[in-house]
Amino acid sequence: MSEQIPIHDFTSDDDSSIAFEIEPLELRDSYDTSIPHRHNYYEIFLFIKGGGTHEIDFETFPINANSVHFVSPGQVHKVKRELNSFGYVLSFSRDFYYLNLPNKNILYELPFLNNNTSRPILNLNEEDFMIFNNLVESIRDEHQNDNELKEPVIRSYLNIILLKSKGFFDQIKGDVPVEGRESSELIYNFKMLIERNYRKMHLVKDYADLLSATPEHLNEESKKIRGKTASDLISDRIILEAKRLLMYSEFSNKEIAYFLNYEDPSYFSRFFKNKIGLSPNDFRDSLQKKYQL
Repeated sequence: MSEQIPIHDFTSDDDSSIAFEIEPLELRDSYDTSIPHRHNYYEIFLFIKGGGTHEIDFETFPINANSVHFVSPGQVHKVKRELNSFGYVLSFSRDFYYLNLPNKNILYELPFLNNNTSRPILNLNEEDFMIFNNLVESIRDEHQNDNELKEPVIRSYLNIILLKSKGFFDQIKGDVPVEGRESSELIYNFKMLIERNYRKMHLVKDYADLLSATPEHLNEESKKIRGKTASDLISDRIILEAKRLLMYSEFSNKEIAYFLNYEDPSYFSRFFKNKIGLSPNDFRDSLQKKYQL
């Protein structure tokens, strides 16, 4: 059984192997962005002039002027941009960003990437947005160059964009203090394992064993760092994928249950209803009514 949600791989229009691209939104035509899809790379949208909507994993956001939107690998999204809106989209792979960086956790520690928030959006005033606009213009200039420093310079500008974004998100959150390094690393590794194994591993004990931790310790640190139990984090990822498939595929409830490694579709339906408050069928019906499908 194969998924029905399109997954776009990283492609570049030029002849280089650099896994980075910058494009004006109005010139982007490699695929229809208004159709729900996902990627195996990151995207940063910078909307200079607003208009339209951007849906990311069932949350619909207005496209405002002076806004920055973040989309991570695996997230399902669609962009319905009004014709007079404009801006840029930056696309980059994990490998491109991490090259020569000793800390391979950074992208997973940022509050606006990798399902760390349900609202990966920054709405800024003109002065603050100008910081990003200037950085993007610098990236655009550098991207047109052909020299050996092109990649590291672009990577440096990209890193500044991500760190500046983190600063704005921290202000919104009220500068919540970072927990202990050891605990953060444990939960980072746990989140990584969930992302890779949520379809086949549903029990906290299985993840704890891989992390050389006890289920009790993993649960305690999960509540401390993420405000949820370890079991909740696993369930949240399973439910998110189920919701994506109910919305964007023609899979039956039984097929979705089997896809997510539930041998008993009835048990899966009860699990889904317990978490969402609706049965899979009712959830799909509610989406069809909402979006007039």
